[in-house]
Amino acid sequence: MFSYFPYAAAFVRTAGGEPAVDPGLVGIGLVVAPIVFVVVGLVSKNPRAPRMILISMGLLLLLGLSLGLVSPVLGAAAGFGVGAALCLRLPDIPDQLKRRLIGVTFAVAYTTLLLFVAPPAGVLTGAILPTLMVGFADEYGAWRLARDTQARIEQE
Repeated sequence: MFSYFPYAAAFVRTAGGEPAVDPGLVGIGLVVAPIVFVVVGLVSKNPRAPRMILISMGLLLLLGLSLGLVSPVLGAAAGFGVGAALCLRLPDIPDQLKRRLIGVTFAVAYTTLLLFVAPPAGVLTGAILPTLMVGFADEYGAWRLARDTQARIEQE
């Protein structure tokens, strides 16, 4: 959120209704983003943190610029969601990164819907939901692994 909100607030409309960009807020958002990814990678003790942080920064720029054509908030939500999914240490659960990315995709789709229906709710949802879905994906993966393990034990 520290990097998302300045970035999202940078894209405004002038009094005449023309779009305008505040470069100071964009700069703050882009400067704080690597710090966010570094904190996520190091606090979760990800052994591949340096590489994942660099990949996350590249994807943040790529997704932020490409999806930012639809809405800058949407690009930031997708970039930060994918970045969090990559920087956070993966548990020993098969296909967990795939689950995380599917969760972020659903969150971005829902944010897109909200941005067209209720823009203020879409802005707030874009800040919270993608990283929250990474956590939900981890919980679902752990639940599914426990269920499959229990079923295997019962069959034996």
